[in-house]
Amino acid sequence: MESDRFSREELLAAPPAKWSWPLRVRLQDVDAAGVVFFARYLEFFHDALMAYLDEQGFDLPRLLEEGEVLAPVKHAEADYLRPLRFGQRCAVEVLAAKVETTQVTVAYRLRLEDGTIAAVGQSVHVAVDARSFERRELPDGIASALECL
Repeated sequence: MESDRFSREELLAAPPAKWSWPLRVRLQDVDAAGVVFFARYLEFFHDALMAYLDEQGFDLPRLLEEGEVLAPVKHAEADYLRPLRFGQRCAVEVLAAKVETTQVTVAYRLRLEDGTIAAVGQSVHVAVDARSFERRELPDGIASALECL
């Protein structure tokens, strides 16, 4: 059986992404040591995914309001390679997705302006019925948009 996750090596070696989200580190992103607080990287990844889906034409607030399907995070991880500091500009690359019937794993890479990789990560989202929380199929449109990465 093929793994539903990407290896660190796959994320580091992946070709340049077709889509990326620009980011500037805000003051509220850094901790007392002056570097980005570790959990913020997962927020950056998630924000990039939401921006990608929005750009693909998905009205996520409306989809949540209609409340038929949700996609909670089952697993999230990040490998930290370089610190980020207040004011730095970088980009989150939404690299690839492993789309299955009821779940999707999305891969991310965070690059500094000079191209240096600062972090890689991934998140696994499971499609569930909004009322019962039973697994269900990913919506076709979203699955197709993610397969295009």
